Amino acid sequence: MGPMFIRQVNRTEALSMSVMTVTDSTFQKDVIEASNQKLVVVEFSTKGKVNKRGEENASARMDTIFDGLEADYADKVTLVRAEIELDADLKDSLNPLMTTEYAINHGPTLVFLKQGKRVRGDLVGQQTKEQMVKELDELLISLPPSKFEFSAFVEKRIKQAALTLADGKISARDDVALGQLIVFLTLRRALLSKGVALDLGILDGINDSLQLLQLLQPRETFLGRLEP
Repeated sequence: MGPMFIRQVNRTEALSMSVMTVTDSTFQKDVIEASNQKLVVVEFSTKGKVNKRGEENASARMDTIFDGLEADYADKVTLVRAEIELDADLKDSLNPLMTTEYAINHGPTLVFLKQGKRVRGDLVGQQTKEQMVKELDELLISLPPSKFEFSAFVEKRIKQAALTLADGKISARDDVALGQLIVFLTLRRALLSKGVALDLGILDGINDSLQLLQLLQPRETFLGRLEP
């Protein structure tokens, strides 16, 4: 029972960690609309997972690597998989609308989308985990966050600061947490277009500092840099 049981458990764990599978019918909602909120990476993977020698093919190996990224990037990137089955003319019969739209004729192929548009060239063939981490990290740095992503970040920091203040212990951390809470509540009101006069002063101070550091252009605001 030992070795067989271990193999079964490992397989169950691997399946439970798989990314979401999308099809032609769910692509608009799960990919295009989702890409308005954060970066979406679509792995076009062949339905068949073994080669003629009975070994795992490139899609099977890429599936394992792709699934392994989910835990580290779930909050920042939406990872999805679309299965394809190519005929002799490299035409797909499983999800032809998607594969025609993105000119997919090989599996695995990775497509990177934000706001419904490609943000870099496709990656064709198996990639290593190190290559994927490098690509994702570079893209996340280079792409401006969406309003949705920034709002989620603000809400997370408000909750963290509030929990620190609520633990009942008096320390220097309370002053830090209070300062953070003031700033992030200001940002929340600004994002909701409910800012007050004090908020405008705080936001102006942030913008002036970033302009001085040349991280913003003159008269540019950091909230204005957010994608819709």
